[in-house]
Amino acid sequence: MTESLVNKEAIAPEAAEDFGSRWMTGAVLVIVADASFVAALCFTYLYLRALNTENAFHPAKSATASLWWPWAVTAVMFVGLAGYRWGMSEHRPTRHGFLTGGVFGVAAMVVALALNVAQIATFPFAVIDNAYSSAVFVIAAANVFHLLITVFLGIGIVNRVRHRLTIGRRDWHLRIVGVWWAWVCVASLLGTLSISVANGIVR
Repeated sequence: MTESLVNKEAIAPEAAEDFGSRWMTGAVLVIVADASFVAALCFTYLYLRALNTENAFHPAKSATASLWWPWAVTAVMFVGLAGYRWGMSEHRPTRHGFLTGGVFGVAAMVVALALNVAQIATFPFAVIDNAYSSAVFVIAAANVFHLLITVFLGIGIVNRVRHRLTIGRRDWHLRIVGVWWAWVCVASLLGTLSISVANGIVR
């Protein structure tokens, strides 16, 4: 009698794809929130330069950041993204085709992280020198934050695949990490372009 009153469909296990779609929605919302921060950061940076109250944004004879570092970091990040995407395309439930591309992608992001930290350590100015220096520091630090999260997620997904806990290239875990990975590369590019535009103005 009791069993007949139970809606078996209501308590049936969810399909993995349905469960993953909600996680994907959550990941996209996180990216949208982060994108608003990055956009506001770049806008504020360029707005302060355009406003340049009493020429205080970048006083005469103040140092500027080398453009070699941010472009190198961004290039390495896109190389890592390419490796990850290749690994996704090769991944199948029955073999570890993802591991080569995934490990390569994580290694590339670790290199990018090291370059980003080296960039901050070699800035020829202090964060409190002027508006230009503080804005460049914040953009670089935001990229470090993105890279730390990506390396953490990359190691996690590689370990998950290594233990055969995924179902192939359509696995929602792989796709969510891939979406985040692509976003951080775009965010790095936006920051690099902002620094490059401002550098060309202040020199």
